[in-house]
Amino acid sequence: MSVDKAKIQEELSSYLHKRFLAKDVTLVPMATFSDFGIDSMTVVELVMYIEERFGIEIPADQLTGHNLKSLDSLVSCAMANKAK
Repeated sequence: MSVDKAKIQEELSSYLHKRFLAKDVTLVPMATFSDFGIDSMTVVELVMYIEERFGIEIPADQLTGHNLKSLDSLVSCAMANKAK
């Protein structure tokens, strides 16, 4: 499966809207998850979704505040681990 940053971002946004966000909420990729009321447990769920859906393993040492602060940073971290 060919996966790019836009594809992961689109699917995560859709996932968040289906499970956690109102449909009229515009998820800004650079805004922090906390700006949208998304807590750390939900972010962990997103990491697991990335690993299951796209087969991209994100090592535990990369589950940092910096990598998990926004949709953009999480997707960038996933893409950095895509080929590993």
